[in-house]
Amino acid sequence: MAKKRRKPAKRGRRPACDFLARLRPYALAFFIFSMPIFFLPTVTEYGYSKVIYALVWISGLLALWGAEGLVRGRLPLRPTPLWPLLAALVVASLASLAGDTPWCVVLQSTVLILYFGFLYFLVANSVGQGRELALLLAALVGAGVVLGLHGLLQYLGLVLGGPGKGLNALISTLGNRNYLGGFLAYIFFPGLALLPSLRATWARALALVGVGFVLAMALFVNQTGVRLALLGGWGLLAVGAGFWQVGFSLRRDWPWWLGAAGIAAAALGATLGWPGLLSWLGLVLLGGAAWALGYALRRWRWAWLPTLAASLLGLILILPPTTPLAMVREAWERNAGRVRAWDWWVGYEMWQDYPLTGVGLGGYKIFFVPYKPEFLASPQGQAYAFPIARAAQAHNEYVQVAAELGLMGVVALVAGMVLLGIGVWRRLSAQGEPPRRLELLLLLAGVATTFLHAGVSFPWHLPASSLAFVVTLGCLFSSRYAPAKERVLEISGRLLPTAVGLVVGLGLVVSVIAVRDLVSNGLLLAGQNALFLGNAHLARTHLERAVQLDFCPRHSLYWLGLAQLRAGDLAGAQETLARAFTRYRAEPIYMYLASLDIELGNLSRARELLTELLASRPARDLELSARYLLAVVELREGDVPAAMARLEELLELAPDYPEALVLLGDIARGELRFEDARDYYQRALQVLEGKIRRLERKLQRPLTLKERGAVLDELERLRRTHQKVQESLDSLP
Repeated sequence: MAKKRRKPAKRGRRPACDFLARLRPYALAFFIFSMPIFFLPTVTEYGYSKVIYALVWISGLLALWGAEGLVRGRLPLRPTPLWPLLAALVVASLASLAGDTPWCVVLQSTVLILYFGFLYFLVANSVGQGRELALLLAALVGAGVVLGLHGLLQYLGLVLGGPGKGLNALISTLGNRNYLGGFLAYIFFPGLALLPSLRATWARALALVGVGFVLAMALFVNQTGVRLALLGGWGLLAVGAGFWQVGFSLRRDWPWWLGAAGIAAAALGATLGWPGLLSWLGLVLLGGAAWALGYALRRWRWAWLPTLAASLLGLILILPPTTPLAMVREAWERNAGRVRAWDWWVGYEMWQDYPLTGVGLGGYKIFFVPYKPEFLASPQGQAYAFPIARAAQAHNEYVQVAAELGLMGVVALVAGMVLLGIGVWRRLSAQGEPPRRLELLLLLAGVATTFLHAGVSFPWHLPASSLAFVVTLGCLFSSRYAPAKERVLEISGRLLPTAVGLVVGLGLVVSVIAVRDLVSNGLLLAGQNALFLGNAHLARTHLERAVQLDFCPRHSLYWLGLAQLRAGDLAGAQETLARAFTRYRAEPIYMYLASLDIELGNLSRARELLTELLASRPARDLELSARYLLAVVELREGDVPAAMARLEELLELAPDYPEALVLLGDIARGELRFEDARDYYQRALQVLEGKIRRLERKLQRPLTLKERGAVLDELERLRRTHQKVQESLDSLP
């Protein structure tokens, strides 16, 4: 009897849908691994290329997810308990348009919040089993290992790094060793979650070595904030382990956890020597006390008070005979605490002016210099009698949220943290398996590390750090740990192609704008280099094109103004720099605008700019230049005695300031006091010749293109001044 021939299976939607469903976690993992590593040498800032890379990749991942839904005919979506946080942050961001920050700056920053929110939903809806969790966490740890190795090679001088040697060169592809240390700290505890989620021995061993190296490098960068954040994460993990009873998981996998403890001790010992080993013993004791507190809270909920009292008594007994507050103050001062406090007080002044909506998302860096005088005039500012450079970030995410988004942003953030706590509590309560509870606690410790470090740094303003935070948060609220009754939305019918079309359309628009901005930034770098080489015409060509391509030009406008100034187009330079001034208020732009206003006769505006700059207590060279230009303003206004008094005051601060000597010589010559004029000119020539010799010697040393360009520019200016002074001296009777 002949066998029946099996009919070929019809090609339906299922195979394609399964392929897309399998592809999505791998595409997501590749993005998670590659984004922190990615950078381009043709851009002006390390994080900028990562932002563009993230926008394009997340757009592609959303399109892939949408295609999967179209093939399946429906798209299940877990909104998770944190969806109101994203909506609230976007609303607060758009409401901050009521502040003074330009709309394009607010919109750019809002899109970044929205896109990292999309990434959170992608992760939360992609992790369903241990395989997906291990894949994404391995991608994070792998990126950390590559970044750490790169930084270590920079430290050893084998790979080009940051300026200087040793730790100063250790910047990896993140641009700063503090950024590197923060990123590694944020992924350490989530990386440990690989141990209970993996099954293969070789995979666990590899994960253990990778996580150990991540910890060692996080400690090696020597950042106090990073170490304190790790300490806080360890304490929370220990309390949670005591409360939620994860002992079974620890006993089952005890060789691996013992190996993790050994690697942690080795990392502390290698980076801190004997103090590190003693610190390890202290961490064990602290963890034991924290575990006991968690256990007591679970068994006897009233016992937290005596446990806490006993812990405080133990601290008092082991502390050296100095006041704890004095110790904290000393550590604060040693770690640039006063500088951080300055930044926070300036943020507070911004919030006072815009308590509800803030000064505008992305506006802190724009309005830092204008708000410095307001703070310095306050009672708190009286203690800060030293100059501090302009800060692009507040070095405290909570202060910056209040400054930029006002009360609306603070309420959204606090409510989001409450939702996070409630959601994690429910997930831990719903887990019957100790290994999964341990995974949740490790992920929570990673999130807590970021929250703690955000009190002295700005992880949510760094693309790689934001990635680590969002991926960890997405894993924490994924379906792997979801309670049975967690809500699931299903997009289907006519709504599905509409929703997918809107998301894909948004992705295309954002990607095109992002790529144009990336090209613009490359042209900005080319224009800067041309300007450093003295080719103002080529620089102007590059920078004009950069301004055209940039969605919200700021730095490109500033550099275009400098190129126009170098080319002799004073009116064009003034117009361009005035436009840049609304979006980029660094101290040098005050000086350039004031100089142009003086040349073009707008003396009142020049005085206003210089007065505001001096009130902000700038660096010494800027302060001296501002005082000199104010004397020029008074001289142009005809108030010769006031100009002379200001110049004499300037010479008391800087006796070798050549421009003041030259101007006093010009005033004396105009008043026919030729001997005084000759004395001033001769003193000015001596100072100028000394500066010229120093700059010529500096040119003999290795310099970057930017440094060489600045030296050549200053040298040319001094030589012109020297020639002018010599001619004035020769013309005296």
